[in-house]
Amino acid sequence: MKSRYKVDLKGLQAVCGMNYAKLLRLMPGRETRDSWDYSASPNGVHTITIRILDRAPYTTTIAVEQQGNISKWLRDLSLGVRIYHDAEMAEVVNWAQYRQFLGRYPYPNKDMHQMDEKAQLNQFLSDWLSLCIAQGHSLEYPNFTKLGEGI
Repeated sequence: MKSRYKVDLKGLQAVCGMNYAKLLRLMPGRETRDSWDYSASPNGVHTITIRILDRAPYTTTIAVEQQGNISKWLRDLSLGVRIYHDAEMAEVVNWAQYRQFLGRYPYPNKDMHQMDEKAQLNQFLSDWLSLCIAQGHSLEYPNFTKLGEGI
């Protein structure tokens, strides 16, 4: 018999904490700026944009978006992310038409979410931000790769 999926709360919090640290590196001057553009390819065709959508005393809501079709199967991507400054965490709060993900979904379900959809989306964001730091090129700061050392 298959065991029931259990949310790994410590693991999810660790990923959200790393997402927070990575976003701080990718958002220099975030107190006065509203957007940052990075190239994910040497020719600048695929750009990743981080935009602030809303600022509140303890949270910031942003969009992390990639433009430039990579292939006919992978179109532009966009994730809504809420940054919790007091907890030093950042989590995915929307993707496509879906908002506010549950920690665990029954499976199967009508929207075909995976049982650990929330954890997978936050891990995807972490991997995406790591790619930006390791291989991305700031369209504004030519020496950006020096900022990415250490993550």
